[in-house]
Amino acid sequence: MSMTKLGVWAATVLILVPLAGAQSYTVTPLGTLGGIFSNVNAINNHNQVTGYASLNDGVEHAFLWTNAQGMRDLGTLGGSTSYGFGLNNLGQVVGGSFPASENFYHAFVWTENNGMHDLGTLGGNYSYAEAINDSGEVVGYAYLPGDDSYHAFYWTAEEGLQDIGTLGGSESDANFVTESGQVVGSSTLSDNVTMHAFLWTKAGGMQDLGTLGGQNSFAYAISETGEVIGFADTTLGNQTAFIWTQQNGMQSIGAGPGAYAMALNASNYIVGAFGPKSEQAFLWTPTAHIQNLNNVIPPNSGWTLNGATGISHEGEIVVNGTIKQDGYFQAVLLTPVN
Repeated sequence: MSMTKLGVWAATVLILVPLAGAQSYTVTPLGTLGGIFSNVNAINNHNQVTGYASLNDGVEHAFLWTNAQGMRDLGTLGGSTSYGFGLNNLGQVVGGSFPASENFYHAFVWTENNGMHDLGTLGGNYSYAEAINDSGEVVGYAYLPGDDSYHAFYWTAEEGLQDIGTLGGSESDANFVTESGQVVGSSTLSDNVTMHAFLWTKAGGMQDLGTLGGQNSFAYAISETGEVIGFADTTLGNQTAFIWTQQNGMQSIGAGPGAYAMALNASNYIVGAFGPKSEQAFLWTPTAHIQNLNNVIPPNSGWTLNGATGISHEGEIVVNGTIKQDGYFQAVLLTPVN
């Protein structure tokens, strides 16, 4: 889910031209850690993937998947469970896990050399990390003392967890951070009911990105060039996926009611889920617009693709799907044929 500017031209050559001729994809199941369930959350530009999967006893652990090693159990902070949510191009993973002595999730960063490191909290019991850039800066959310509210945080190895505030309410959550330190997420307004997508920078603080005419909006990712994606309420009372820029503000990408956008790459190719129940995975491109990913995989693949959560610069997509034969929910990797 990293979105640096490197490889933009190459990604365009590799993806844009084939899509004009109805790009198709192969399906690679990512498996589990011995159980029946897996959920994928992110992919980097080296086709490393993270998420979480069940062990044979049903307990869920964070994983790092590579083509060479398959699915690797990243362990926990000492407790029973862990969940991988974001990773960078160095293969460093962030998420949440139970420490040995507590019954509350703590944010973690996992590295090859040091394993899983507890990032602590903002004084409360809970914290959760959702993204990491290639400089090792981490964002997520953490509870304040008393656990009555939570705020978005920005973590660095030098300064630890930093509270980046809200849009006036008591709650905020950071979902993504770029190499230049731009952060997106969502926050309650002063009424503590309405929630809006935000863009935060160290210099400018937190900027309200508005909505599509309705009450709420949520931002999930941002490119290095400042395009923000997520979903928002419309004037018709439904929600749909959006793309936001400083020049044009928030605009629908035309995915219809129930759509949400989860990730984009350097070519502004967007993936997510759409449909009345948000049950179908989609790919959106500036030229081909919305494509149902179920229509571009082999018809005998045995999978229904429910929601896409990440896309690399070269167009590999990670998707959560359902195995048609037994109904199990597991993670897959889609690779462009060309």
